[in-house]
Amino acid sequence: MKKTGKSLYTLMTRFEEVVSMSMITVTVAITVINVFARYMFLSSIPWAQEVVGIAWSWTCMLGISWCYRRNAHMGVDFVVAKLKPSMRRVVYILSFAILLAAFVFMTYMSIIITIKGGYKLTNYFKIPYSVKYISAVIAFFNMSVYSLCFVYLAARRPDEFLKRVSLNGNGLDELDPEEEIDGMEATDE
Repeated sequence: MKKTGKSLYTLMTRFEEVVSMSMITVTVAITVINVFARYMFLSSIPWAQEVVGIAWSWTCMLGISWCYRRNAHMGVDFVVAKLKPSMRRVVYILSFAILLAAFVFMTYMSIIITIKGGYKLTNYFKIPYSVKYISAVIAFFNMSVYSLCFVYLAARRPDEFLKRVSLNGNGLDELDPEEEIDGMEATDE
């Protein structure tokens, strides 16, 4: 059980990183090649916009999820920062619980859009739009899992939680899921 949880978490986080970086590379490369083709040959690549649109969608959605896990999104927390640590923790737990509800809802909505996107095809390659939309399902699902991890961490290890969500915190990076499971088993006995 411990190895399975750690393996799934590692797979989820590495998938985000690898796919997001690969897709930004594809986006930039095809865009540069297409601009070069336009100026040199006075003609653009007919499928470039289609591929760039799909790659950019994957880059953005998985990049959002990746940054959420790493606590890299901008935040205005000057009021929260002035609170006592115990009150700050309550505010953060509440905010992550609200985000969890929002991410679960967005996962559900993106599943619906992805299913409907299976009927619409792109112009050049005739790829279903669901290939583009499934990136939202994966990203919102991942952010739901990360929100659960943040709430769990806040409940079990409040000092570490506050360090991880602070301005210089690293979010859930370097979090050992196996250690979390061990901690949970130790308190449940």
